[in-house]
Amino acid sequence: MNLKTMRLKTRQCLAAFAMSAVIGAAPAVAEDFYDGKTLDVIVNYDAGGNTDITARTLMQFMQKHIPGEPRIVVKNRAGAGGIVGTNYFGQAVRNDGFTVGVFSVALMPEMMGNEALTVSHGDFEFIGGIPEDTIFHLRKGVGVEKATDIFDLDAPIKTAGHGPVNMKDLILRAAMDLLEVDYQHVTGFQSSGKIRGAILKSDVDMSADSMTGYASRVKPNLVDEGHSIPLFSLGIPTEDGHLAAAPGTLDGVPTFDEFYEARFGKKPSGPIYDVLRTVAQVRSTSLRAVFLPKGSPQEAVDTLRAAFKATTEDPAYRAEFMKISGFDLVALPDDEAEVRLASLLNTDQKIIDILKSYAAEGAR
Repeated sequence: MNLKTMRLKTRQCLAAFAMSAVIGAAPAVAEDFYDGKTLDVIVNYDAGGNTDITARTLMQFMQKHIPGEPRIVVKNRAGAGGIVGTNYFGQAVRNDGFTVGVFSVALMPEMMGNEALTVSHGDFEFIGGIPEDTIFHLRKGVGVEKATDIFDLDAPIKTAGHGPVNMKDLILRAAMDLLEVDYQHVTGFQSSGKIRGAILKSDVDMSADSMTGYASRVKPNLVDEGHSIPLFSLGIPTEDGHLAAAPGTLDGVPTFDEFYEARFGKKPSGPIYDVLRTVAQVRSTSLRAVFLPKGSPQEAVDTLRAAFKATTEDPAYRAEFMKISGFDLVALPDDEAEVRLASLLNTDQKIIDILKSYAAEGAR
């Protein structure tokens, strides 16, 4: 299947599902489908990273909301900015309902037609999504005490990401280019945990983490220990074409737009800013997502969707999520997230061309 056909098929699948979600009857949950069974959980990033933290915490609480409380086994399939695990899930996992994926969604590669991604998100059964904002942070050892010191450095900043078409890489490069800060981008890290280790060893200087990664790992291990400082948050897209603060953003940390405007006295704009906004739209739609393989038994799909909903409404899980992420959970049910993802996969071709060109520059 060529990429054009894959993208068309994805849109058709998502549109069909969105319509069925509107007109379909309430699903029946199977009480004994998972009784005495094991539910394998595939995570498309390495252990210790932001995705892994989210997945393990979610499944710890979700287990008790699945009738039969199956044994949960987490398996990490990292590589290529989430693409390796996504491909594995779409190609090698049995669709018997006993393997679920908890991913940082590799939607950018699909939007840009990256040939490394050989499956389509439209071929997965969507269980639910968790959007999050992003915090950019910088190692103090480069010569900074406050965020604005970044504009007065003599040497390039070493930024760190996962792969040329990864969302983290794109927003790091776009932010530095827009702010006109000299940098060298280092990519290929299999998890945010490995990036944090590289920062502690002074091998790299700067990265960007989800609120979960920032609150649970970056703040206690880097910021509170005096190694790094927060710079700004990415923010969420607004109808006027800019980025505003997301609910729960850290007090005293400006959005990218505010940081940019403080430096240049005007709001950001232009094609590179379009890259930043497009990635922000993806992350604010569903940074993390829970999937089953296409063709999984409907009773498994319905049972896990009900369990995801119950989990994300569970006060105990919401309290734990607040503790590890620093903000109140805003979860997206399967039908709403499907519609939003379908819209993203129909992003204007001019924006797609900009994304592809920008990603290609980062691969050189």
